[in-house]
Amino acid sequence: MPVLLVVGAGLFGSQAAAYARQKGIEVRVFDSGLPGAASPAAAGLFKEAWAGRKLQEHFRPAVAVLDRLYGILHVDLTHDDGTKEGFLFVPPTTILEPNPIRQVVTAVGDGWLEAGGQRHQGWVYVAAGVWSARFLPGLDVHGKAGTSFVFTGEQAGRIRNIAHGRQAIAFVRDPGCTHFSDGTAERDYKDEHERQSLERAAAMGLTAAPVRRLHGLRPYTKGGPIFQKIASRTWLATGGRKMGTILGAVFAQRLVDVEIENSD
Repeated sequence: MPVLLVVGAGLFGSQAAAYARQKGIEVRVFDSGLPGAASPAAAGLFKEAWAGRKLQEHFRPAVAVLDRLYGILHVDLTHDDGTKEGFLFVPPTTILEPNPIRQVVTAVGDGWLEAGGQRHQGWVYVAAGVWSARFLPGLDVHGKAGTSFVFTGEQAGRIRNIAHGRQAIAFVRDPGCTHFSDGTAERDYKDEHERQSLERAAAMGLTAAPVRRLHGLRPYTKGGPIFQKIASRTWLATGGRKMGTILGAVFAQRLVDVEIENSD
């Protein structure tokens, strides 16, 4: 059986790798560790209401995939008026490939890729986020930057609405610390955006200096997320925006169960 060669160890690539391995497929994941990867900064929270009309039909199948691969957690966040809002949750640190091959993929073709001066043969899945256009000329993908912050100590989960469809959240994403993000996504990210985010964190009780800054570029594609077959044994997916966890699961299942299992 051919090996699955994954380009990118973010949410898309890592879930495809995990799903394929569960089906008995050998996988190699390549990621050179470029700065600006969005997945490590993700909160990992999701709920059906966020899926919208376009993703509604995919939400429950995606949740089933996530639960099978990682186990889904539940977390309640408290609004300023004391009401609680429940979310489903898979920490990105649980999903992300722990030991990808740290080589730059220099070329991709029909069922092969080149990295580290060597050609690898197999099925190829390009899940390189904002860098996907390197492998598909003409692909219209751009990044919107934002930063999340990690603070020492575990604070009770809180949520504060900022604008329609956008919230500031503070909760325990990983043991021993509190994760904060406010949904900032800007093509022209400036120091002012970061200052505003830290002010919002302080207003939610996170007044100490953060111990970690997670800055990333969310991939946006015209018309919404894409999953595209670009050769007989090569596929590309990007444009996850703020729904990378759910879309990563949907695309992983499609790649393996529909595309690979039906390939020649």
